[in-house]
Amino acid sequence: MDIRNINEQVPQVEETEARILQEMYVLGIEQFSGYKSIEKLPDYPLDINNPKSQVILKDFIGRVIEELTEGFESTDEVVSIYRDYGWNNDCLTSEEYTQVLNHLANANEEQADALGFFFTLLLYSNILPEDILKYQDAKSLFEVMAIGVKDLLIKYPDHRSVRKYPILSSTDWAREDRAEYDKIVSYTPGFHEMSEISHENEKLYLWEVIYELNKARNFLKCRPWKQTQVMTKEIDFQESLVKAFYLYMGFLAMNGFTPCGLFSLFFKKQRLNLWRQTTNY
Repeated sequence: MDIRNINEQVPQVEETEARILQEMYVLGIEQFSGYKSIEKLPDYPLDINNPKSQVILKDFIGRVIEELTEGFESTDEVVSIYRDYGWNNDCLTSEEYTQVLNHLANANEEQADALGFFFTLLLYSNILPEDILKYQDAKSLFEVMAIGVKDLLIKYPDHRSVRKYPILSSTDWAREDRAEYDKIVSYTPGFHEMSEISHENEKLYLWEVIYELNKARNFLKCRPWKQTQVMTKEIDFQESLVKAFYLYMGFLAMNGFTPCGLFSLFFKKQRLNLWRQTTNY
């Protein structure tokens, strides 16, 4: 069973509302509560200067990075298929296009996994939705994503105009198949368009996210082998995590995700994880 099997109706949220980020936090807290007992994790927030707490924080930073990398591996598989057969869906057999859709679904699901770990990391670091919005005077998740896009384009100005080819488009689906298309989009809200160059950009943008996460990790100076520990610069640590979140939201926006699409994706993955928790999957 995976995210494609979740048929529960996704609650409606307005794309420009600040509430959407809060609602995603609530989903993240519910998901964390189940895994807390399974993994025997402590309550949040953590004492950032406790060596054992820093081990947990570093672990969750590593989990986010792992999911981001796995997501890139899936989009890499998509690019590999089109590289072999041509950047046109008409060049693919139905079996090959099914492979594309499967890789796209997995690439999206890895983003939901990354978000789940990211929200736990933020909770453990005593960073709430209002802290994220306040950092750049954003009013909503939409504005957080827009600021993230701006920061990435300032860093990579030569990558503003990149041609992409439609991979998952409503125009490719007959009217009678639109229900199936809508279902696919509900768990595949991003990466609908790609190209060789945009995939290279994907790697560059991901590096910015991962680099900022590792900067946060490097502020955690407690070492098990050291008898005298260094006090953590907590504000700097928290700032790097929030910067990484803005950049990650920008990365997602650059790849076609919207706040509503992201909420739908995370809702479905959260429901899948709750099912796994209750069934000892």
